[in-house]
Amino acid sequence: MNRRAFCSACLGVAVPNGEVTVILFLSTVCPISNAYTDRIHALFARYAGKPVRFTLLNSNANESEAETSAFSRDVAFPTPVGKDVNNVIADRYNARMTPEAVVLDHTGKVRYQGAIDDARNPARVKIEALRQAIDAVLAGQPITVENLRSFGCSIKRVRNKS
Repeated sequence: MNRRAFCSACLGVAVPNGEVTVILFLSTVCPISNAYTDRIHALFARYAGKPVRFTLLNSNANESEAETSAFSRDVAFPTPVGKDVNNVIADRYNARMTPEAVVLDHTGKVRYQGAIDDARNPARVKIEALRQAIDAVLAGQPITVENLRSFGCSIKRVRNKS
């Protein structure tokens, strides 16, 4: 992974070539986050060859870099799961849960933030909010889906020493 591109995309700096950046906050141990593995693989397949960049992050202070690396190997996403040390990027986007998605347009503007969809059980999904948001940004259209509230496990943040 190009570290410079990773940082500029995550921090909301303009991304070249009209790309869409999707940041997914994940956990190695959250059962709800882990229930989304197949759906995340499906998103990679759906947008393969399209100008969509996925950044996968673990921002949990209680999950080590070694655990994150092992998890990344186990789930075998096309993009590795990075460790958001000191939850800097989670703080930047005020991400609270795993899983949680943030969609940035080519200018770095947040266009969607929230749940991937509306149900833990894939058979009960009625609103594929993340997919709809990505498709709208790719088409240069307004996003018509409301930001769905994320559900899952809370991001365990680094405690301030004060």
